[in-house]
Amino acid sequence: MSIKNKILSGLAYLLIFLLSSNISSVAQVLRDSSIYSVDSFSGKLLRNTVDKQLNTYIFNTKLNYNYRFSGLFIGLDENFSSTVINSTEKNIKDEQYLRFLAQYKFNNYIKTGLLFYNNSYKDSRLFSINKTNVTQASFYAGSQPWEGLEITAFGGKSSNSQIEETDEGIIYGGEIKLAPTNINEFILSSFMKYQNEDISPRKNSIRYVKFDLNNELENLKNQISFNYSEQRRDFYFKADSITSYEFGVNNNIQTRKESDYHIIDRLTFAQLNSPLKFELTGKLSWKQVERSTRYVSIANTSSSSFDAEIQEMNLELGTNIDYTTDNLKSTLRFTYSERDENHKPREIEGLSQIIFNQREKTESLKNNFSKIAHISFSSLYKISDNDLLTFNLYHRKLQYDTPSPDNYDDRDELLSTASLTYLKRLSRIFAAFINLEGTFNKTVYIFSRRSSNNNVQRILKFGAGGIIESGKFRSVNTAEVSANYTVFDYEKLNPNYKSFSYRHLMLKDSTLTNVWKNLDFFVTSYIKFSEQGDFNWDSFSASPVRFLSEFYAEPKLIFKIEGFHLGLGIRYFILETYNYTTGLEKNLASTYKSIGPIASARYIIGSKIDFTFDGTYEFITSSNNGRELINFNMYLNYRL
Repeated sequence: MSIKNKILSGLAYLLIFLLSSNISSVAQVLRDSSIYSVDSFSGKLLRNTVDKQLNTYIFNTKLNYNYRFSGLFIGLDENFSSTVINSTEKNIKDEQYLRFLAQYKFNNYIKTGLLFYNNSYKDSRLFSINKTNVTQASFYAGSQPWEGLEITAFGGKSSNSQIEETDEGIIYGGEIKLAPTNINEFILSSFMKYQNEDISPRKNSIRYVKFDLNNELENLKNQISFNYSEQRRDFYFKADSITSYEFGVNNNIQTRKESDYHIIDRLTFAQLNSPLKFELTGKLSWKQVERSTRYVSIANTSSSSFDAEIQEMNLELGTNIDYTTDNLKSTLRFTYSERDENHKPREIEGLSQIIFNQREKTESLKNNFSKIAHISFSSLYKISDNDLLTFNLYHRKLQYDTPSPDNYDDRDELLSTASLTYLKRLSRIFAAFINLEGTFNKTVYIFSRRSSNNNVQRILKFGAGGIIESGKFRSVNTAEVSANYTVFDYEKLNPNYKSFSYRHLMLKDSTLTNVWKNLDFFVTSYIKFSEQGDFNWDSFSASPVRFLSEFYAEPKLIFKIEGFHLGLGIRYFILETYNYTTGLEKNLASTYKSIGPIASARYIIGSKIDFTFDGTYEFITSSNNGRELINFNMYLNYRL
């Protein structure tokens, strides 16, 4: 082993030991790439979006920019979003993420720079944390001892505001990034991060380690990935009057600490010139979430005074077999997973053991153990140049158990679906298809207290259609019938659960044709009839309860010239609801009608500017009232 490889191996073991030590740990969103790398500033783009749906407005601006000159690099990444909801009270929510980096690279081995970071959130609603702001400015220095290995150390000032309290302090840490490197026939890549944010009385931190190890033989490929992360975040919440008086604080502090380990091994076998490919995957993960409160009053004890801890263990095994030839492509997948989740309170010295036992019992109700098995098969067979057959099959079994004798949510679930589609090209301009799909879903609760929810759902769909495409004309037409029968096992014992049926017929059309030079005509429409009713599986008979009739049409003229598209049309929708009174007699219960103009525009100027607009103005009438509604979406993209 060369000196370089020995150093890399030693460094890897050392960092695993150091970073997995139990040091208080989280400040920002955890990322598996360096925020101090110029590679994280990609592209030059300015994008503005305005979206209005019903009574909600969403405004978004995104800016990415970078500038290079000799060894100097300047990068800017900004994303601002504002959501306005007009209801009984207007609600405004603003979020901003801003990052600015200036770096100077002296040579291939040494670089230095400044990073400014700001993340803010503001909500006009009054709840515990409706306004936060994090601002950080740090200086960093990086070195590259040899190609592929980057080491960065950073330090600076941090300001963090929550609930009208601002804490300031230092932020410091380091990052190590190893690009894919060959070590004794293995390809090793990794990323590691260590960060502390000391903003007394709060502390936030990040620990992150990721290793990817690849090894390839002639027909065999093995990929091993290891991830470890630990995040800690302290945040304020309003203290109750007793805690505030006893400790002299207006706001209490809660710490949330999350630790996560997982290891994945993926083995792939693919022989050259062989249609068969085999893949085997195993994953083992463990997660622990701890929540602790800084100030707890002994004089005000209750079961809610105790903090909680969650431990979760996951095991996943999967296999994937692909078989591909000129006329056939098939895939068989199987996965099996187990998850064990445990909840328990964290005991606090001085608090009543009786109250602790009550909270322990409450938390134990959340404990669960589940097993899930999936198997699926998909196949696409090209019978001839004009015939195509596809088949899909999926089956899932869930076993959900709760160890607590007071939790009755134990259940077993079975879900099976299958579909078959046949496509036939009858001529140069016409192709037809038929589709058959079935679903079977059964849910069984183990304990009698919830067995009234036991049910079986059966869904059957049949569809057919055609595609006509000739020169300047294209039309897609489909017809679908569907029946859903949901049957409860014990509906005779519990009148609140009634078996029901839901059936519908839908006809859809989508047509585009060029009527004259730069003028196209496009129309999309559908008509749908639905029936809901009480259902008896033994006699396979239904008593209709409600009938719905829907019709939708959107014809539009589209004018196109030199990158400019303008569409004008009308949107029409009507929904009629009928109730059955006696026998098959139905009476109109309600009507909902919407009609109005629609417009769309798109303008492309070279490779720089792309503008898109879609809007509707609806005149809505229903059984009780009438109103007008505007919906639109506007998008401007400028490539700097």
